[in-house]
Amino acid sequence: MSFLLGAIAAAALSAGCSGGPESVNEGVTDPAAAVAASGPTNTADVVAALVGGSGARPDGGAESNDSGELGPIDPLDVPGEIISEYSLREGDCFNRFEGLQTGRRLAITARTGCDDPHWGEVYHTFDLDAPHPAIYPGDEAVRGFALRVCYEQFEAFVGEVYELSVYDVGVFTPNRTNFEHEVARYRGVHCWLYDPDDESLSGTARGTAR
Repeated sequence: MSFLLGAIAAAALSAGCSGGPESVNEGVTDPAAAVAASGPTNTADVVAALVGGSGARPDGGAESNDSGELGPIDPLDVPGEIISEYSLREGDCFNRFEGLQTGRRLAITARTGCDDPHWGEVYHTFDLDAPHPAIYPGDEAVRGFALRVCYEQFEAFVGEVYELSVYDVGVFTPNRTNFEHEVARYRGVHCWLYDPDDESLSGTARGTAR
């Protein structure tokens, strides 16, 4: 299935799971718990829970504009190798730092060794099958499609199914600007895992069956 058809299907799939006997309990914030509460488990249920639950945008992303609790941040003081999240590779562990620089919100990704305390680990990457000049289908459609693929690839890396794992799932996806850019034409998606309580991780999650 091509990306565009898949993205449309994922968006429709997420919308279709908003009601009926298999709908996600909005009072449950943990995606795995939401899936367990919703009845029979299938990919559609899990993706809907991920999109609507804590795994959708754990980094706050562009949806968070509140800078009231952020302090100043200096990139020179950030430990690890500062890197674009789009340059991370499978098996890379990283930290995310947010703060204010000259009054503007700044988010920094820093790659670090997996033996060191870290916030997330990339477990799968892939490119969207949408050759230029494909039209950007929207943030929710892209993220929904990405989460479906990331869910399907989770067990192969961790050694445990998502529903029984201690980890949650996050994604880095292209935005409209870099998707439609005449030169960049970026299509990369990064699947990464993190602790749902935002606790630091220690060691790789690869093959841990946790």
